[in-house]
Order: sequence, then C-alpha cells, then structure tokens
Amino acid sequence: MREQDPLFDKSRVPCNFSKGDLEWSRIGKERLKGEWKKLKPIRYGPFRIVKQFGDNAFQLDLPPYMQMYFVINAEYLKLFEPPLLNEEEDQELKEYCVIETKVTPTRRGDRVMFRVGRAGQMPSKARWFNKEQGETEFPHHSA
Repeated sequence: MREQDPLFDKSRVPCNFSKGDLEWSRIGKERLKGEWKKLKPIRYGPFRIVKQFGDNAFQLDLPPYMQMYFVINAEYLKLFEPPLLNEEEDQELKEYCVIETKVTPTRRGDRVMFRVGRAGQMPSKARWFNKEQGETEFPHHSA
C-alpha cells in the first residue's frame, strides 16, 4: 500500500455520499451524441446510490436506456437537493412576505435582493426586487 504523500492526493476531494442518497450525474461532452447536443442537459438524475466501491466510486441505479456503465466516480456526482417549496405547499399567500433573500458581492459593495410574494399569489410567481425597489414598493416592510 502506498504511503500518504501530501503531493500524491492534492487534487482529491473527499466525498460525503452514502448508500441511498440521491445524486445528479454529470455526463461528459463525448457521450452526448446527435443534433443539438449543445442544448442537452449536462447533469441527469436524480439517481439513487446502490453501492459504494472504495472511497470515491459509486454504483447508481441508472435506467437501462442510458446505456452507461453503472459505476461512476464521485467527481461526476453532485448531491441532489430537493426544491424548497413542495407542490403541497404551493398555495396562495395570505399576505405580502419575503420568501427568499440573496446577497451578491460586487465591486461597489454587496447587492441585496429579496424575492417577494404578494397576497393572493402563488409562491412560485414571486418576483425579485433589489433593496431600493423593495423600499418603494413595500414601505411598510422596510426596516
């Protein structure tokens, strides 16, 4: 067995996947065939991990039509995160509310964006507002 050399595994990234997890699988450009291959998605899934081989190889439960080998290296996997809003929770909002807040760093300082849902509207139809727009549209909600 090879000793742990710090230069040997410097690009290796530890993975935290385990059996039963749902993962997205990345497919390389060489596997995409046919017309419009640039428009095809790069990640497919989610697929369930069936078995783990070693530290970074996993067997996925792939459908047979994909015609791929079932064991995939961890570098081609990404953890599947379910959407924040479930279909059952997608009911009309009772009042104005901030659904999500996003801060983007820029050269001129942080840009704060708010995703605001209006009363009687579905949460999936909420719009993004920057801080200034939010203060003019919703003065009663400004801090």
